[in-house]
Amino acid sequence: MNLFVAICSVLLLLFNAAHVESRRHSDGDSDRQYKLFVFGDEYADTGNYPLADLTRTTRAWYYPYGSNDYDHGTAASGRFSNGLVLSDFVARILGRDDSPPPESQREQNGVDPSGMNFAVGGAGVIKGTKEAPKLGTQINKFESMVKHGIIDKDLKHSVALIAFSGKRDYAHVKDMTNAEIEATAQDVTDKIADAVEQLMELGVKKLLVSTLPPLGCTPWLSRLDDGYDDSCDSNMIASIHNAYLDEKVFKYDAVFNLDLKATFDHLAVNRDSGSRAKKFVDKLEPCCESFDQSGYCGQRENGKPQYGVCSKPDKHFYWDDINPTNAGWKAVMEELQESIENFLDISSW
Repeated sequence: MNLFVAICSVLLLLFNAAHVESRRHSDGDSDRQYKLFVFGDEYADTGNYPLADLTRTTRAWYYPYGSNDYDHGTAASGRFSNGLVLSDFVARILGRDDSPPPESQREQNGVDPSGMNFAVGGAGVIKGTKEAPKLGTQINKFESMVKHGIIDKDLKHSVALIAFSGKRDYAHVKDMTNAEIEATAQDVTDKIADAVEQLMELGVKKLLVSTLPPLGCTPWLSRLDDGYDDSCDSNMIASIHNAYLDEKVFKYDAVFNLDLKATFDHLAVNRDSGSRAKKFVDKLEPCCESFDQSGYCGQRENGKPQYGVCSKPDKHFYWDDINPTNAGWKAVMEELQESIENFLDISSW
């Protein structure tokens, strides 16, 4: 009898580990089983970058990241924001509370029926590291898991999100010639197109692909010694990159243009008259700002903070040098939600 009980207990634990499900949104349809698979960088990462001692790349695991994330105990969760990130808000459109679990937690938590998040902060489309694999490596890992039956091969009710800030691939944009920018943009968008085709061949029916945001207007590139330059130099790269995406990616009916360029411009750069844009008082200044222009949000030296945090994060569009606040991402997705829902047309699946 004791052996029987022990065996049953083990089987129950294994069953639960393989069926841990992400929290559903409170007003979501409990019958929805649409899967979301996420690829990208810090715009979409929810905890894939390995936890290690505090550095620029691990900062999302440390205060003040997550300090306004009431959905996760106001604690850092590996998200590069003070709260939720883009993938969380996309998941809410599919009826979930937040992004499907990070792939790095799969061994502990099994495969969640809501999908899986492969995005890693610091990754690029054509550039990556062992800790932050590039887009092609993320997609190949997904394909391997599908082919080995770890992820269900039936992907007809699935959505893929590909979202990149561009910071890794265009890290040296200020020092690049026009010819180098053109060549890099060609390479980056070629690889995004390859990823889209690979996902469609695997059976993913709907894809959301982000455009490059207005890089020149991000705090990363607009910060000066005495403030922020709203002339947005280095913004040409976004126009070139996004024009190539139009040619190579958005030609497919199965792909939705998640237009971060236009939406960021509306909410944070041009500060249009709409009510969502009005709420952001500071145009380009991030809520969490390092004292040193070459430093980073969350940096500490000898235990002392080398950064300051604003008193009202919801009034800032940007959280740090590249990532929006929770309020920023929320406003972005409120702008895009209706068109995304029309594109997905979930009721017809």
